[in-house]
Amino acid sequence: MSIESLLPYTDALPYYDQEIDKLEGMRDLVEAEVEKEKTHLNYDPMTLLPQAYAVPSFLSEEMQRAERGERYNVIDTKRYQPQPPEAGQKAPEQEWEQSIQLAETQLGHMELRSKNIELLRRYGANVWRLHNYNQEGMLQLQTRAEQQAEEACTEVNRSRKQAQLAVGEKLAKLESRWAALVSKNLSIRAANLTAQAETAQYRKRARELEQKLKEMDANIA
Repeated sequence: MSIESLLPYTDALPYYDQEIDKLEGMRDLVEAEVEKEKTHLNYDPMTLLPQAYAVPSFLSEEMQRAERGERYNVIDTKRYQPQPPEAGQKAPEQEWEQSIQLAETQLGHMELRSKNIELLRRYGANVWRLHNYNQEGMLQLQTRAEQQAEEACTEVNRSRKQAQLAVGEKLAKLESRWAALVSKNLSIRAANLTAQAETAQYRKRARELEQKLKEMDANIA
């Protein structure tokens, strides 16, 4: 796989470029430029985030109660307990009827619980074990998927790092070559300027000598 295919649209090499931390004040300058750029946006970047999960009112109230340290108001079960009229007193017939009705209700409730326990004893254990087995299987699948995703991310980051380091070395060589060529060009330009200045002096000297020769020829004639 070529480096170009790994970095098709990359304009920065974070694994190679370390100037932001090496140069003093560079990070503050970059962050200031980022904040300056944010002022030109026509939208708030926070609006791109998903909506916050709305906590149900009852759960919010319970959280506030727990923060205040108040005890949880458990269900009052006294009214469900059969309470016969007080002994030694002649209670009205209506109170006895209510007590009997409540006792029958509790008896029916206990009978229903006994049936549910018997059904659970016969059929519930296997279903529960099967449910646990399915849950364990789903957990293993989820864990395996997370491991694969993490390995894939690690491999991508490793490939990006290798590609960026390779590109960085190539850029460093090209930059060094560019600096050498620029230095060479500057040397050539300086030599050209020196040669032009010397040539101008030689031409001036040649014109002066030519003028003197003309004057000498005129005097001899």
